Amino acid sequence: PLDMAKLRLQVQRGYIATAASSSTETLTYSGMINCLETTYRIEGMRGLFRGAGARVLHFAPATTITMTCYETFRSFFARNITFQ
Repeated sequence: PLDMAKLRLQVQRGYIATAASSSTETLTYSGMINCLETTYRIEGMRGLFRGAGARVLHFAPATTITMTCYETFRSFFARNITFQ
């Protein structure tokens, strides 16, 4: 949910920055907590997790590689380095 709120706030900020400076422009979200509350109120619990699958697909390969390398090197150094 925090990634979703962060992304919505970033998109809102970019939209306001690129839009012509009109005085009628209003903020949809005033901050992180307001974004989470508004999303929950309008879209329910499902709205808080919208896009979570894409985030998992984005981070899964890097996390897998990192964990594999860590475990491989940990085992290697545990076998080959002795402290006296």
